[in-house]
Formats: sequence, structure tokens, C-alpha cells
Amino acid sequence: SKCVAWWTALSRARLEALGERGWQSALYESVATEKPFLGFGGDNSSTTARATDDSLPEKALSMAGPDAKAAYQALLKVIIRPPRATYDEKRLGLSDFSVLREWRVHREDFVVRNDRGLEVRASLWAPSKKSDTPPPCVVYAHGNACNRLGALSLLRPLCVGGVALCALDCAGSGNSGGEFVSLGFHERDDVFAVVDYLRRRALVSRVALWGRSAGASASILYAATRDPDVAGVVADSPFASLERLCRELVAKTAATSGHAALAVGAATEAALAVVGASVRHRAGFDLAKVAPVDHVGALRHCGTPLLLIHGARDDFIHPDHSRDLLAAHGGDAELVLVDRDHQAPRPASCIARACLFCYDRLFDQVDARRQAYARRLDQLAADGLLEDEAESSGMTRDRQRNVIRTARLVRGQRAEA
Repeated sequence: SKCVAWWTALSRARLEALGERGWQSALYESVATEKPFLGFGGDNSSTTARATDDSLPEKALSMAGPDAKAAYQALLKVIIRPPRATYDEKRLGLSDFSVLREWRVHREDFVVRNDRGLEVRASLWAPSKKSDTPPPCVVYAHGNACNRLGALSLLRPLCVGGVALCALDCAGSGNSGGEFVSLGFHERDDVFAVVDYLRRRALVSRVALWGRSAGASASILYAATRDPDVAGVVADSPFASLERLCRELVAKTAATSGHAALAVGAATEAALAVVGASVRHRAGFDLAKVAPVDHVGALRHCGTPLLLIHGARDDFIHPDHSRDLLAAHGGDAELVLVDRDHQAPRPASCIARACLFCYDRLFDQVDARRQAYARRLDQLAADGLLEDEAESSGMTRDRQRNVIRTARLVRGQRAEA
């Protein structure tokens, strides 16, 4: 294990020394001269620039062995280019409708541009009565390989309390622009662009966030680094650190393989080093900086409460991620564990609790209206209208299987191109 740690540190140091363009040139030289690449055992001293393409890392890593190549391809696909969940926007439903004959709800679809100039598509469902006061709003951030349709299950339980719902397709996902995703690093700026649009046009008053999986991590990062005025954050199944999650996904498959633990660790760490450089070059972010656990403490300092929800049987993002986020927050935060896995629908009691969490933080005075709202949620639960849908509330079973399948690098199989 000490050899692996030394070798991995050396690989990382040399990748940093080469720079984002230099490591690709070294990879090209490795292919052309049939010499090992960097931390895989050789010494590529020349970094002369040559014509490169995106297949060169795979070619070079294949020379280091199928494990390293498969690790590279699997992790890169999971991190920046999962399956894109496009959809017909007719599935967003009617633009005007009533909820419980009391609230009239209007949907407004809009497009904003994030700080990278990419289109971000979003929808706002705003309930209204006779009052001209804009309603408070929950902004929903979807999970990896998902889209804003995941928010539809929250439409009824929020609107019956007079709370607006806004959902977005983050850049690189759904129907928005962009090629790559970043699992929170850039998505927080997508949330910023949407919230800024809502506030500048006085469409809403106070804002709370609700995120699922990668969207939960993005919501924490946004509230902690972009907006101290967020009323509260509901984070369902967030990860504490992206690097840690990558290692855990690979370790889970390694536990069921017949390969030696040392070889698996070496392939994994080598792939992480190369993937980190490739992610920076292609998608423009650093894996090590996608770590909500390093920033969540800021929520305590600005008085932003946090409700963490996690499946006790989640074997995709372990509940320990939420436990560590809870400890790092150290203030007005709580963790609700439910007897579900990562992608399963959340129970009605959990959805009701999260809705009441948002309600209590969005309205200044909690009075008899809050009791009436709680009774409405109970009635929705009794009618079976409160549980979210697995297909729209996070990574679906099929998509999770695809991610896990690509992580089976230890079997020596090449990942799909």
C-alpha cells in the first residue's frame, strides 16, 4: 500500500508539472514510441506538442493494461458525460391549472444563460390568490442523468401551501445547452442564474433549495459559496466529496472481483490521476474542488438551515456522506434516514417533513395556516399523492445499473466507447 501511495503521488505530481496540454503530448509520445506513460512505470521526458485527439488517453492507458484503461473510461463517463435525459417539454403539463380549487397555478418557462454563456432552461410554477405579493419559492436541482421533470412530484405538495416551485435543467443535462456536466461545480452557477432571474423580475420572494443526489450537492455548494440569503436547503442523497465517491464506486466492484487488492488500487488511483487532468481539460473543473463537505460549514455562519435525507440502504452514495455533512455543518441541521435505497421513491412522511421544513423557513409567521397546510399534506398522503416517483426523483434503476456497470474495471473488460 505504501508503494501504491508513493506511485500515485508521483503520478499526480508529474501530471501537474506537465500541465493540461503537456500530459496529452506525453500520452501521444507514449503511443508513438510504445513506452510506458508517466506513473505507469516510464519516464517521458519530452513534451513536444503533437496533434492529439480524445482517443489518445484511451490508447496510452490500454498499453498500461485493460484495468487502467477501463478505469479511465468508466470514471470519465460517470463524471462529465452520463446519459443525457432529453424529453418532450409537453410532459411539463398544463400552463394553467388549479390545486384543491383554492390555488390557481401558472407555469412560466424561461431560458437564462449561465456565466459560461450556456443556455439553462427552467420552469416556474407560481400559485396565486388575490394577493399581488409574489410567493416564496423552492428551486429544485435534479440528479445526475436526470432533468427538471423530477420536480413534478413536488408540485402539488408545495403549491397547496402557497409555495412556488422552480425547476431547471442544469447545463449538460435535459434540454439545456452544454456538452458536459460537473456534478455540482458548474451546476451551482446554473442555479445562480435561475435565482437571479427570479429575483430581478420580482417573481418570487424568499428562496429555498431542494436537490437530489448530485443536485443536492450542487444546492449545498450554491448556498455555501454563492448566496447567503437562501432560506433553507433540502439535500436528498448528497455526496460529501466527488473524489471519495469515485473511489467508493470502484472499491465496491473490487470487493466482488478476483483481482488482488493492490492491483485494483493501483489501477484506480492511476485512472483518477489521469481522469482529473482530462476533466480539467474537457470540462474545466477540478475533481478535488467538488467537495460540499469543505464548504457546508459556511451555512452555519450565515444561518442557513439544512435538512439532509438519505436512504439507509443506499449503496450508491453511502449514508456516511450525509453523516459527514451533518457533522461539518454543526448548526441548524438534521439528518433523516429512510428505509430506501438511492433511487427509490421517498415515503410520504419524508416528503411531508421536507415540505414543512421549507414552509417554516419561507414564511415569517408560522400560524394557523401552517396547521392547515400540515392537514393538507396528511390528506395528500392518505390519498397516495405524496410519494415521489422513482422515474423522476433521481437516478433511475436502469441508469444506476449503467453507472455501476461501467465501474467494473477490475474484471479487465473495456468500457464502451
